[in-house]
Amino acid sequence: MKKKRKIWPFILLSPLLVIAVVVGLFFLPKTVNVSYTEDDLQSYLDKGGILLNEDSASIEDIFFGNYTAIGSRAVEGTITSAEATAILNEVARADGILTNIRVKFTGENTYEASANISDQLDEIYTTFPAVEDYRGWIDTTLKGRTIYGTGVLVKGEGDTFESEFKSIYVGSLPLPTDQANDYGEYLGTKMNQIFTSLPGFNMESFKIDAEGLHFKGTIPTEIRSTAP
Repeated sequence: MKKKRKIWPFILLSPLLVIAVVVGLFFLPKTVNVSYTEDDLQSYLDKGGILLNEDSASIEDIFFGNYTAIGSRAVEGTITSAEATAILNEVARADGILTNIRVKFTGENTYEASANISDQLDEIYTTFPAVEDYRGWIDTTLKGRTIYGTGVLVKGEGDTFESEFKSIYVGSLPLPTDQANDYGEYLGTKMNQIFTSLPGFNMESFKIDAEGLHFKGTIPTEIRSTAP
C-alpha cells in the first residue's frame, strides 16, 4: 500500500513561512535596481573625452577640495543610468563615505538613488565644522546605513542645481521629507559651490528624463587628486 504523505505540518508551516517572507521583505533596505559593466564606464568616458587614471580625484577628493581641474572640453549628450552609476562607483574610494552607489533617471527631472554610508565620518566633521550641528542626527540615523531617495533635480541659475527630496529611506524606514530637505540644504549648497568654482565647467543646458541625463556645456578634461 502506498504510504500517505503527512501534509498537516506543511499546512501549519505555510502561514509562518509567508509571515517570515513578508517581514523579511519589509526590513530589507531599499536600493535602486541598476546594474552596469565596464562597457558602461568606457561609454561614459568616451562621451566626455575624460581622462581617468590612478591620479584622478575621488568623490571625497572633490567634496573636500583636494583636487585640481585640467583643461576644458565642450560636450553634448545623454548619460544613461548605467553610465552614471558606473562612473560614480569608479571614482568612489573603497573606504570612502559612499559605496555601492546606484542612480536611476526615472522621468521628467526625477531620479532615484541609493548608497551605503560609511561608519567612519570623522573627515566630514573635521573639514566642515558647521556639520557638527547635525552630528547627533547623522550618527544615529545615517552612519553605517543604506540610504535611498527619490527626488527632483533641475538646472538653477548659472552653473547651479536645485534639488528636492520626494521620499527618503534609511534602511527600510522612511524619513520625513521636510526634515531630510532641511538637512540636505547644507550639502546642496556645498555641491553648488563646487560646481560654480570648478575650472572648465559650464552648464548651458541640463535635463533629466527616463532616457537619461541630457547635458550641454563644458567639463574639465581631467580632475586630479591633490590629497596627501
